[in-house]
Formats: sequence, structure tokens, C-alpha cells
Amino acid sequence: MNEFKKPDFSVRDLELRFENNVVCIYGTEKGLKKLTELINKLIGHPEQGHIHIEDYEILTKNSEMGAIAIFSKHEI
Repeated sequence: MNEFKKPDFSVRDLELRFENNVVCIYGTEKGLKKLTELINKLIGHPEQGHIHIEDYEILTKNSEMGAIAIFSKHEI
């Protein structure tokens, strides 16, 4: 197992990683709050379908890109 490398939150506040077969979300309070706001926005406007997180200038330079999508149980 590799040594954990802490995210660099000096400029932005959220980092997405895929490590050891796990999707990881690392964030500052500000970054996690913004992620929550994006999720709530999507819940309030499900017709939007999805959000690309990289469009909101919160991801660190080492972050993977990410998307959040909403589906109705009836669509699955």
C-alpha cells in the first residue's frame, strides 16, 4: 500500500480520487459545503440531469474530474 498523499487545498477545496479501488472525496469544510449545495441544486432541479463538478472551480489541480447525476427510481 502506498503512503497517503494529503490533498493540496492551498487554492481549491475539493479533491476526487480513485485509490485502492475506492472512490474518495476529500475536502475542506468549504469544499464539502459547496458539494452539498451542488447536490441540493440538482435535487431541486432534477430535469438538469447532472452536474460536472469541474465547472465550479472547487477541484484541486490533482483532482479527478467528476459528475453527479440524478435519476428517478422509475428510470432505472
